[in-house]
Amino acid sequence: MQTRGPKACRVRWLERATVWVLPALLMWAPCRAQSPHQVPLVDRLIVTTSIASESQGDYEAVKVFGDLTATSFKLTVSGEAPDDSGELREITVSRWVLREDWRNARIMRRRFHEYDARQFPGTTPEFPAVGVNEIRAQGSTHITYLEIESEFGATVISRTMSGAVARIATGPTEMSVLVNGQPQALRVLHVAGRLADDGDGDDFDYWVLDDPDNPLILRGKGPGFSSEVTRIEFPQPSTAPTSLERALTEDKHALVYGIYFKFARADIRPVSEPVLKEIAALLKKNPSWKLSIVGHTDSIGGDKANLDLSRRRAQSVRAALVERYGIEAERLTSGGYGASQPQAKNDSAENRSRNRRVELTRQ
Repeated sequence: MQTRGPKACRVRWLERATVWVLPALLMWAPCRAQSPHQVPLVDRLIVTTSIASESQGDYEAVKVFGDLTATSFKLTVSGEAPDDSGELREITVSRWVLREDWRNARIMRRRFHEYDARQFPGTTPEFPAVGVNEIRAQGSTHITYLEIESEFGATVISRTMSGAVARIATGPTEMSVLVNGQPQALRVLHVAGRLADDGDGDDFDYWVLDDPDNPLILRGKGPGFSSEVTRIEFPQPSTAPTSLERALTEDKHALVYGIYFKFARADIRPVSEPVLKEIAALLKKNPSWKLSIVGHTDSIGGDKANLDLSRRRAQSVRAALVERYGIEAERLTSGGYGASQPQAKNDSAENRSRNRRVELTRQ
C-alpha cells in the first residue's frame, strides 16, 4: 500500500465529501404548476452537502454551477479537508461539463481532482438525464459508474461497474431540502440496484431530483460513501417570496444561509461573496437602512464555544461589508446566540444545516 502525503489525504477526503454529492430564469414558487423546474440549472446555482459528524461537527462541501453556455457549463467544487497534521485546508477543483453529456451520457464520473483534466467527455457528474426519462417511462434504467482512485499524483479508474437501477416507489416521492432558505419538499426518484464488473458488484441507492434537465443526486449510498444535499441556493428576482430584498423590505428580517464559514472558524469562504455583495447592494440602495447581524450555530460543541463562534462569525460578516464593500460601520451591529435559538432539532445533518445561519434584522 502506498504512503499518502498531505495533499493526497486532502484530495481523498474531498473526493468523499464533495463529488459524491456532491447542478429566461425559471424559479421555484410555492405553486409547482408555475414552473416544471424545482431547481433550475442556472448560473450561481449552489448545492451544499453536509458530511455528518456528530462528535466533531458537519463538514460542508459546496458545488457551484457557472459559465453556462449552449454547449457546456463549469462545475466548481470546494470543501475543507484535514491533512496529516489535522490542519484543515480548503481545496477547490473545477471541471467543464458538455451539455451533450449532461443530456445523454450514461457513465457517471463523480470524482475529480485538482490535478485532473478539466473535461471528461462521455461522462456526467450527476445521475444520467437519459436515465431519469427511462425511469419515468419504464421504472428502470441501465447506468455505468466509474470508481476513481488516486495514485501517485494521478487518477485511475479502479473499477467500471454497470447494471440496472430500478425505481423503489411507484408513487410520488419527496425529499426535504432547504431551498433558498426555506424547507421544500422536492420531487425525487428513489432508485436502487447492483452495479458490477466481472462479477464483483456493489449496491447503489440514489435519491435523484425528478427533472431530466437537472438530475441532481440529492442523497446517495454506495461502496465507501454516503452523502446528502442539505441546502440549495440560486438567484431569484427581487419580487420572489423568499428573496432577501423582499424579506428585509416587508418583514424587516431575513434568514441567510448563503454565507459559508470555514469549519469551526469565523473565516468567510470565497463562495459567500455573491450573498455579501447582494447585502451590500441592498444597503446602498436603501441608505436609511441599518442592520443587526446575528450568528447562530448548531449544537455540536460546548455552549460557550458556540456562543463565541456565532459572535465572531457575525462580526466577520460586518467587517466584510465595511472593509470590502464600503458600508458605513455605524449602520451595522453584530451579535450571536450560539445554539440557543435553533430552527430545528439538531438530530440530522439537514436540521443542523438549518441551524447554522446568519440572521439580518432592520433596525
